[in-house]
Amino acid sequence: MRLFRLLSLLIALCAAAPVLAADGSWTQLDLHREGGQLVVQVEKGRLVWGMSLGEDAEDRWARASVLYTWRPGGGRAPWNLRAGPALKAEEIGWWQVADYRWATCLDDRDRCGALRAGWRLSADRWAQYGDWGLFLMADFTSIDRATLAVAGATHLPSGWGGQVSLWHEQGGEPTPTLMLTRRLGKRLTLRLGHKFVEDETFLGISISTY
Repeated sequence: MRLFRLLSLLIALCAAAPVLAADGSWTQLDLHREGGQLVVQVEKGRLVWGMSLGEDAEDRWARASVLYTWRPGGGRAPWNLRAGPALKAEEIGWWQVADYRWATCLDDRDRCGALRAGWRLSADRWAQYGDWGLFLMADFTSIDRATLAVAGATHLPSGWGGQVSLWHEQGGEPTPTLMLTRRLGKRLTLRLGHKFVEDETFLGISISTY
């Protein structure tokens, strides 16, 4: 869909603009039988630029956000509290155009897209305890009232790790996911997971420059 791709490209350009001068970045690509998801996070100082693109069966969407970070508590492993504006571009049916403030269709009415704005709030923490690294995160976006909670642990000497997460958005069911990870190098990690509500298994990689 050309309209959706155009909106996605505009959001991606906004999110990727500061990547060359970044303090750190995170890129994640997961693929499953009916689609996949790409997530990019770029951090520069107190700002975190986020972008994600996804496709699931016939649904396509893109999200972007710019978050400001506070680090209360200090110490070696402070909490990162983040907040800022968010955008979502998505493919919709022609009969849904009237339900959105910013939406349009091409001439054949089979290609329609919408853009929505909102706020995103996030809190995360990574800490090391001996040979283990522990990651915790909670994330909320007012668009679709989408909530994500993540807890993960990695055995640092071996590179093996695991993660459990719970995703929920307005109109859907809470979706638990279990994932196994294996660090393949200093920056590259292999990901294998399963979403239980959709009964969907995915394989992916992540690349971190932190």
